[in-house]
Amino acid sequence: MIKLLAIDLDGTLLNGFHEISTENKAAIKRAQKQGTKVVIATGRPEQLCKSIVKELQINDDIIMSNGGVIGHPFKTEAVLSRTLNEVIVQEVVDYCEKNSIIYLIYTAAAIISRPNFRVGFFQNRNKNLPEDEKVVFQDVETVENLYQVKPNKILIVEENIEKLKKAKLFFENMKNVSIVQSQRTFIDVSPDNVSKGTALKAYAEYLGLNQDEVAAIGDHDNDVAMLKYAGTAIAMENATLDCLKVANYVTLSNNSNGVAYAINKYVIK
Repeated sequence: MIKLLAIDLDGTLLNGFHEISTENKAAIKRAQKQGTKVVIATGRPEQLCKSIVKELQINDDIIMSNGGVIGHPFKTEAVLSRTLNEVIVQEVVDYCEKNSIIYLIYTAAAIISRPNFRVGFFQNRNKNLPEDEKVVFQDVETVENLYQVKPNKILIVEENIEKLKKAKLFFENMKNVSIVQSQRTFIDVSPDNVSKGTALKAYAEYLGLNQDEVAAIGDHDNDVAMLKYAGTAIAMENATLDCLKVANYVTLSNNSNGVAYAINKYVIK
């Protein structure tokens, strides 16, 4: 029996409108009813997980910032929190500023960034959310000692693919970092040896489970590590090639209730 199920958010549980379908919600409830612990495993920081955990009524800890954080967005203390040091933050920020690349610094307290379309999207979304679900943003210009904020991750956003490739190569040559793409135009800069895979392994061991009792569902390169670890690895139909290569099974797309299909076929017994 699958006793622990890790589910990615963007491109997996969430459809193209950033919504969780009623079919996916119902399937998660069925899995929980049979005794399977369902954990969200996302590249998002605490700030962008508040409304999700409320909607799904998840009270257990989840995996955030690509495994840099194991905790809950409404709990003060995280079980695990890995952060980037001052030297790395300065190197990443200076590169982005020099090359006019969007960067978002993810801390537990706020998302630190300059105004940009990504920030604007979530600020507009804030208008329809209750106070405790709203994302806290802070402008780079208002932050003292920016390099010392100890973020769990820095998200790089660049729609020019050639420019993105050059940036990725630069970051990959840095020391003591983990670099992965979480979307086609996103690069995630995390502390060394941080991944959804290492976090899922730690979570499973904490629960006393072996790999055969763990399943994972994902769609992008930052999901590869957790799919490699899980005994039952499920890729979305819309997954990247690297994700598809390591999966045991392929489910429907995120716009066709692929999570529900996977749970009903491979998790529910």
